[in-house]
Amino acid sequence: MIEGKANELPDFQVFRTVIKYCLFIIIVPVISFFAAKIVLFDCLLRLEAITSSVYSAVVAVIVLHITLGLYIYKAYGEADKAPKPVKKD
Repeated sequence: MIEGKANELPDFQVFRTVIKYCLFIIIVPVISFFAAKIVLFDCLLRLEAITSSVYSAVVAVIVLHITLGLYIYKAYGEADKAPKPVKKD
């Protein structure tokens, strides 16, 4: 019974990490879109609505690629740190 609990803990940690990154990947580009649109392109640069929306979408896509890159980097980093299974004789 204890061995089953030991196997569940890493699975829960992986699930929690994936959920955090999924929320990060969804929320950060949306926030960057509206922040860039309202603050940068509408207020500071005073662009037209359609132009500011297009530029904000480009900013959001760039931020999305950065967040996906961070997730992939983290996933490969965790794979390298994972302990190798020990063969029992």
